[in-house]
Amino acid sequence: MNIGELISIKTLEDEQNLYGGREKHTPYCAEIRLFSCVQQGDLKKLMSELQNIDSSITTGKMSDNDLMQYKYMAVSAITLATRYAIQGGLNEKTAYAFSDRVIRLVDGFELKADVLLCLASEIVKLTRMVKKSKTHPEHSPHVRRCVRHINENLGEKLTISALADICGISPDYLSQVFKEEMGEVLSVYITRKKLECAKNMLAQNKNSCEIAQALGFSSQSHFITAFKRLYGMTPLQYLKLTK
Repeated sequence: MNIGELISIKTLEDEQNLYGGREKHTPYCAEIRLFSCVQQGDLKKLMSELQNIDSSITTGKMSDNDLMQYKYMAVSAITLATRYAIQGGLNEKTAYAFSDRVIRLVDGFELKADVLLCLASEIVKLTRMVKKSKTHPEHSPHVRRCVRHINENLGEKLTISALADICGISPDYLSQVFKEEMGEVLSVYITRKKLECAKNMLAQNKNSCEIAQALGFSSQSHFITAFKRLYGMTPLQYLKLTK
């Protein structure tokens, strides 16, 4: 199958459909599942989500011109994908340059099919870039080893002391080099990565108790407090927002 055929677009044509009819925008939880594949650098899962996104992406009417409708949708999608890629570890400068390039490509197309082919192909390319970036070749071996262990063991209780032992250096030195190279305190990075994973689990209808246990939080209340501190809402509020 041509990769562009994995994406089809349905437009809500009028206000009745938009607010009172049976048609609805693509659910936010489906968007999260799709763009989280980019964030995780998971190409296999991305292809599966593209095939199973309820047969089509449904958007509101953004233009009376069909071609422009597709272009606006593509620009919105690649902008979101870029943000998720940055969250997944892709260098910001690289990600924004990628986004600008794709938007220029989309702007020059004259056929809707070319827009879809470009969007699908570039999202796949972006996902590959994130996957490659997760090895953090620009960072020191200690930081690369630390990041890799965190990403592969989000379900464990990850302490700075334990990570330092794995890296073969002192906790103080690991904390220092991690902050210098990653621009983020190690403990904050660990919590953020766990909570990013928690958002995906919420989209899969996991409850807070299950998530807290699966991600190594000391308690359900600890998880809820950490989630609210980072995202400004409780997991339940977030789940209601995405439904």
